[in-house]
Amino acid sequence: MNLLRRELRANRKTLIIWTAALSGLNILMMALFPAFAEDAEALDSLIKMYPEGFLRAFGLDVLSLADPIGFYATEAYFMIVLFGGIFAAILGSTLLSKEEDDKTIEFLLAKPITRSRILTEKIICFILYIALFNIIIDIVTFASFEVFVTTEYSQLLLLYLLSGPFFAHLTFASIAFLLALFFAGKKSAYSASIGLVLVLYFFDLIATLTEQAEFLRCLSPFYYINAVDIVVNEGIDIFNILVLLAVCLLVLLITYVLYNKRDITV
Repeated sequence: MNLLRRELRANRKTLIIWTAALSGLNILMMALFPAFAEDAEALDSLIKMYPEGFLRAFGLDVLSLADPIGFYATEAYFMIVLFGGIFAAILGSTLLSKEEDDKTIEFLLAKPITRSRILTEKIICFILYIALFNIIIDIVTFASFEVFVTTEYSQLLLLYLLSGPFFAHLTFASIAFLLALFFAGKKSAYSASIGLVLVLYFFDLIATLTEQAEFLRCLSPFYYINAVDIVVNEGIDIFNILVLLAVCLLVLLITYVLYNKRDITV
């Protein structure tokens, strides 16, 4: 049986809904940019009145809302990473947990298909869908820049900025895939996965606000694709990407080991 095709078809609606929603949000955010750029001096003066911690948390201590790249990095980027991370977590967790929840695992195991192959085809499914999700978001973002931005900006820097979320989303999906093994039912699995994404986001936020919690940043995928770092360094840190990929590989390897040893309820 073609399990991959089955998974792609079963999760197509989820992909369409999340992609459409975040594409629309992206367009809406960029449509606001001309109003921000129109009165740049007054805007910068107003922003400087905010507490330093607030500015640092959203990158406004370094980036400017009057600059198209700075605007995208501070206003739209974190929403793509955060909400895209929630989408990835839901996708990763339900791919594994739904088989037992829907009582279809018995049907799968009765077929001439190994547990490792079941996992592999489900992993390929979430990789393909996360890649497609990010590609569409990237295309929409570039189109929005062409429509709403009249000043010059670096397309290469924007490309660097857009490449980061994919790796974070892949990490969230991989962790959620593993977490699904420890929860009975897909609702519990994706609730736990969404909770994890939010906790990791707050780790990064708290670490930005206070130096005492700086160590928390290293635990969060958000740290490794930080928009301010990408813009300031004019590129994405390859080491950070390798860290995220290593986490994905380690987590998925653990998933294979545990799933093959697991007593599955049918």
